[in-house]
Amino acid sequence: MSAKNDLCGPIYALMTSDPRQNILTRAMELFQRFGLRAVNMDDVSRELAMSKKTLYTFFSNKSDLVDQAAKYLFAVKSKEFLNQASVHENAIDELMEVQKIQQEVLNDYGTRLLFPLKKYHPNTYDWVMNARREMILQATQNNLKRGIEQKLYRDDVHIERVSLVRYQTMVGIMEDPHLGDDSTLRGEVLKDSLQLHIRSIASPQGMAYLKEFKI
Repeated sequence: MSAKNDLCGPIYALMTSDPRQNILTRAMELFQRFGLRAVNMDDVSRELAMSKKTLYTFFSNKSDLVDQAAKYLFAVKSKEFLNQASVHENAIDELMEVQKIQQEVLNDYGTRLLFPLKKYHPNTYDWVMNARREMILQATQNNLKRGIEQKLYRDDVHIERVSLVRYQTMVGIMEDPHLGDDSTLRGEVLKDSLQLHIRSIASPQGMAYLKEFKI
């Protein structure tokens, strides 16, 4: 289990000298590759070349490790998600970059962690779901306000209602068990939903931008 998974690159880039973050990163790597149920504390200690005694000084048990690892991953991905507003001046460009992050998450983790987390670690699952809802709604509302100010979105868009529709659409696609483990299919459906979202709120100026860049 010692080979690193390149899909976790964004997490490695945000690691610090804090040993706990290193453990969380590597643990998530193992959970992604081998499954949440299959990996135990012995596997994690071997991967880290760390004694179990030392590992237990940071985490009381596997459930504690899963809880902290899931929250750490959420924090990393949320930071990427929310930072797009400061990186991209254009509200539509921001949404396009967020779509890329969603695809990365799908490629990295798909539903392989989500469904076991719900079944075996329901408290952690509930925390992640609530935090995700708050983060997506906040980011969507901010994007809508910015797009309206930039005249890329219509000024009659109802920000709260549209944000809820967008949130429910994204979550429904991400979690639909009938889509299976094919991250490519989920990604394409998410991309289509983004196109519909933008076109439903775009002003004439926004539509011209979409046409110019063939979005």
